[in-house]
Amino acid sequence: MAKLIEHGLSFTERRPDGSHKVGKRAVVIGAGIGGLATAGALAQYFEQVDILERDRLAATAGSRSGTPQDRHPHGLLAGGLRALDQIFPGFEGGLVAAGAVPVGFARDVQFERPDVGALPKRDFGISMLCATRPAIELVLRRQAKAIANITLRPAARVTGIVPAADGAGVRGIRFVNGSGGSEMLDADLVVDASGRGAPTLTLFDALGWDRPQMTEIGVDISYATVVVEIAPGATADWKLVLTQPDPPHGLSHAIMAPTEDGRWIIVIADHSGSSWIETWDAFLEASRLLTTPTLSNALRYARPPDGIRHYRFPVSTWKHFERLPRLPRGVLPVADAFCRFNPIHGQGMSSAAKQAFCFGTCCPGR
Repeated sequence: MAKLIEHGLSFTERRPDGSHKVGKRAVVIGAGIGGLATAGALAQYFEQVDILERDRLAATAGSRSGTPQDRHPHGLLAGGLRALDQIFPGFEGGLVAAGAVPVGFARDVQFERPDVGALPKRDFGISMLCATRPAIELVLRRQAKAIANITLRPAARVTGIVPAADGAGVRGIRFVNGSGGSEMLDADLVVDASGRGAPTLTLFDALGWDRPQMTEIGVDISYATVVVEIAPGATADWKLVLTQPDPPHGLSHAIMAPTEDGRWIIVIADHSGSSWIETWDAFLEASRLLTTPTLSNALRYARPPDGIRHYRFPVSTWKHFERLPRLPRGVLPVADAFCRFNPIHGQGMSSAAKQAFCFGTCCPGR
């Protein structure tokens, strides 16, 4: 990441008060975890930071089409939580106030392996907060919008990064606003937190540059997720359950985590490529086929959920921008636009947050 920052930012000046200014305007594509966190990290280095998000954003926590996986469990690991709290002081307290559930690792975690069963619980002195992805994004959006020089522009669909006249960098960004009109923003820096990274790759094509090499690792994981009320007395000495698979005999694994509204969000993941779990009865049957009975016992008295959500993740991808001799001046891909992880390990949000924090420590002139 430090190498990408060095390639993408090649100019700095010192303000009269001794602080450093990298440029007048930075534009961030995408208001997910990576985009919001990066905007917060860049605010101290630019006069203005604009976040362009194609979805319309509600004032409350809710799923949005730009993140189809946000109806499934997400893990904000201790490192990611710490990075976000450093970028946005008070973020952790805000998330707790929004109802996030503190979980001590591994004191409050029932970690189950097929060879030894439940592992002994130990206090590693590491704490994480469990909440739904929409709740985490909502708290983060409020923190970002509270910074005077950050502007969040919802319903803004980016149509392209505009190259500079010299063919070595960027001039700015073109987008369609919520009224359907086309607008152009000049920018010293464009951060691509769009997820798939299409704006950056399309810019490479426009400049006649070779796209970066890409490593793909097959995952082919399928999710079935439900949200249920936590039954009184359903748990004993744990808050979160991680049940590992037992290949080649048992290919399913499960996660059960608490949410901010006093419910459980539960996923059963399968690598076998079998058909979707479509009904509550089928979900309960799948829970009984796991390597331990913990999940099926906890769900014994649960009420049927409103529905079952599905998600499929075929491959993890790593676009090797770091192997390029240079990037177009003023462009940085981050988060999933750079590296997209197998979601079952819960690394994506935390990696994006730590990449953003890197901006605050690696920006030129610091």
